[in-house]
Amino acid sequence: MKIKTNHKLSILILLLSFSLFFGQKVEFNVPKDIESLQNSIFEFKNDFTQDEAKAAAASDTDFSTTVDLYSLKYEGDQKNPYLDLALKNSSKPKQFIQQAVWNVNLKKISAKSTKVTVFLEKVIPDSWSKKEVDTKLTKSTGKLEEEIKEFLLNYKPAEPSNDNDVSEADSTAVTTYTTAVTTTDRVAGNPKQEKVSKKLQSLFAKKQFISLPATSDTFTKLLQVSPSQLECKDCKGETYSNWDFDDFNMIYAQMNNGGEYYAIQYYGSDSISGLPYGLVFNDSSPSECKQKFARYNAQLYQITVDTDENSSKALTVVTFKMNSSFVRLEFGNEYLTRLVISNKEF
Repeated sequence: MKIKTNHKLSILILLLSFSLFFGQKVEFNVPKDIESLQNSIFEFKNDFTQDEAKAAAASDTDFSTTVDLYSLKYEGDQKNPYLDLALKNSSKPKQFIQQAVWNVNLKKISAKSTKVTVFLEKVIPDSWSKKEVDTKLTKSTGKLEEEIKEFLLNYKPAEPSNDNDVSEADSTAVTTYTTAVTTTDRVAGNPKQEKVSKKLQSLFAKKQFISLPATSDTFTKLLQVSPSQLECKDCKGETYSNWDFDDFNMIYAQMNNGGEYYAIQYYGSDSISGLPYGLVFNDSSPSECKQKFARYNAQLYQITVDTDENSSKALTVVTFKMNSSFVRLEFGNEYLTRLVISNKEF
């Protein structure tokens, strides 16, 4: 399929010139036509790729897209094989790269030969590693470039079906290049007003979750509001603390079995910010949160919860352990509606 977007190619070429500070560019020729290669590259996968829509730009003689790797961990001597990570002075040897992007450019040489250029375009550390990783000096090890080369040289597409009922539209759909959902698209599909909760800002003034063990007074001091005490047979003193605000509810409990947790829940329809790590009630999605906390091996799954005595519903959750606390993020309406911090695994 041909895409007449030469102006996009010009932008990509400009990006190429600015991206060469990584000091690497691998070039090789593949004895295949450019049309088949531009379809094949979308089939490339390894342990760090994700199934996702890809942006692409093409003309009769050029084609450009990216290969993105996610969740690249670096812990001491256990280094990820795809990046030669450059650390700033006094940085810890434990870092996490949220995403690394390699540009793949195809240029037609002849009807049966294509020049392929691959270079590291962008390195995105997660928020914890952003200040410690020198993205300008970080380089590709060359492993991904070699994997792409071997893949393009050896990949053979599946034989087309002989089913005459397959429509031309279905065939074309296989080679349609799409872009990922943009922020504008998301806002249009999920319109809501974003508000800032002053109480949440006060509660998480240090921009991180409050560590356990704690006491009810810990939260009272931060919120500057005294809680009500509600009955709980399994809690110490048979009560737990409860704070009600216009934009959220919070509880804190110490259990007789040694368990301790606090939970914050939001019921409204607006987006409420003020939580740490960029989390936003009624805006942060499960996939975003899993990616945000990937360095903590965040797990995304569904559980069944009872809504009353006779019915239940599926609830999406993201869970992980951060330091000594167990974190559970719950998504009651496709977006974050509740978070729970506990000293014991859920």
